[in-house]
Amino acid sequence: MAYVSSEYSGYSTFWGWSVVVSGVYYIIKYRNQYNEVGIFSSYIVGLEIILRMTKAELFWEFGKYGLLIFLLLGLLIDNIKRHRTSAFILIYFFSLLPSILLVPFESFNIWRQFISFNLSGPLTLFISFLYFRNRIMKDKEVLNMFCSILLPLISMSVILIIRVPSIDSVVFGSEANFQMSGGYGPNQVSSALGLAIAIISLSKILGYTIFINNRYDYLILSICSIQAYLTFARGGVLTAILAIFTSWVISIGYNNSGYSRKGKIAYVLIILIVLWNVATDFTAGMVEKRYLSIFEINERGDLVSGTGRLLIMALDLEIFSDNILAGVGPGISAAMRESYGYGRIVAAHSEFTRVLAEHGILGLIGLLSLFILSIREFFRHNKNEKCILSCFTTIAILTMLHSAMRLAMPGFIFGLGFIRLSSFDKNLE
Repeated sequence: MAYVSSEYSGYSTFWGWSVVVSGVYYIIKYRNQYNEVGIFSSYIVGLEIILRMTKAELFWEFGKYGLLIFLLLGLLIDNIKRHRTSAFILIYFFSLLPSILLVPFESFNIWRQFISFNLSGPLTLFISFLYFRNRIMKDKEVLNMFCSILLPLISMSVILIIRVPSIDSVVFGSEANFQMSGGYGPNQVSSALGLAIAIISLSKILGYTIFINNRYDYLILSICSIQAYLTFARGGVLTAILAIFTSWVISIGYNNSGYSRKGKIAYVLIILIVLWNVATDFTAGMVEKRYLSIFEINERGDLVSGTGRLLIMALDLEIFSDNILAGVGPGISAAMRESYGYGRIVAAHSEFTRVLAEHGILGLIGLLSLFILSIREFFRHNKNEKCILSCFTTIAILTMLHSAMRLAMPGFIFGLGFIRLSSFDKNLE
């Protein structure tokens, strides 16, 4: 499937539509009694990056809207009243809506594109939270969802292998590497590979085996790790490592975490370290220089690396200070950054500064609600649930920090973090 979609974009178009159509069919047919919503939602989140990199003839936000269809069907079938919402998540989403009135209405199509591109991500996060919060899941159901995310990511990994150019023609420099990212955006590819690394590592912390035998898990982890390193895009790798570390620290706080789990996560760390050394040797040390450049400071005391992103974030804060009450409206800040000093129209890389610039003080209230929600929910979960919540919220927040909400992944993963495992006391809220 990876090979055919890589060669023929028409097949990847069919692949995308077939997932949505078959997902709707099975969710309605079985009324979600086998967690069809979770399985198909997970699959399309992993598939989204393939659809984009193979140039499927689908609208850009196809993955997000496919995900929303599945989750909304699940809420309707299960009866939405069964799943308590939270005042904080309502504040987060509805605080972003008033600024819609600031978007110029030159034509309905342009107006719709502004709204869709900038608010479909927050909508995905909102609906995902509503669906997954307090949803009791068995270990097998969680594993099936992990597997469903990883399967298309394995296909993506195969596409990267297919598209690798001859080694002699690969140039490893100080920037993200499109050649080792299948010709697509290294930042998004790295984010997807980082998600695979984090999910497999989390499964070892929880004591799960995803693919029949641990050796298959470690093999997939190894392939995704080396590919993530070679993209030279640091965001996805560092996000995965921080998410793993956070979850692992929480897990060692419990005496019954078991020697088996500790041994499995030790294997993960060994694989990541060994392959880091392999990547360093293969790139003649350039990958190490790329990561160390994060801390490089010029003679003026400014960070050298990521100056473009930092400038965009700084300009967003300027726009926010000049439009603090209501912001400038969804999508409007992209054009304003040109006149504020960037020199050209540019999209946001950080969801947080984008929200401040485009939604003003209400956006700030919404973001604070999101952070408060995560902290409050953390203390209501048991040990394994805390590992899942800390891992997934870390991934979501850090991805939104460096890559905004270009993918459906951060919104979905954020919501998924709030599940409850079947061993949890159902009488507790």
